[in-house]
Amino acid sequence: MRLIAPQILNSAQDLMDSSESYKNLRTALKSVKPPLIPYLAICIADLYFLLLGNPDKLENGEINFTKRFTTYTFMNVVRTSQRIPYDIQPNDNIINFFNNFNSYMEEEEMWKRSEEIKPRKKKKVPTATLR
Repeated sequence: MRLIAPQILNSAQDLMDSSESYKNLRTALKSVKPPLIPYLAICIADLYFLLLGNPDKLENGEINFTKRFTTYTFMNVVRTSQRIPYDIQPNDNIINFFNNFNSYMEEEEMWKRSEEIKPRKKKKVPTATLR
């Protein structure tokens, strides 16, 4: 089995870097024409913050149409990205690659590997001093 070239893996890691709210991926997606599959984690986070971070009504009691329009725009982008069908022909090499996964990592092993690649920032826990 052929391994993925390190430069391709590094490029993919840079693209999917979660720092700055997936800034690299968001920038790349702006230049891509559909069809594409929206990254669900970003969609859910954006929608969550859009809906919970903005009031339904303004201070004067009127409907917050800016929130409604922004929600529509967001949903329309997702819908548009799915509207155009893919024209993908089967590729036997790829099909065989995925069908022949004889060894794979268990969840715990994947978690440890993920921590090795990109460790989480550990929160400092204040320690009590004894007198």
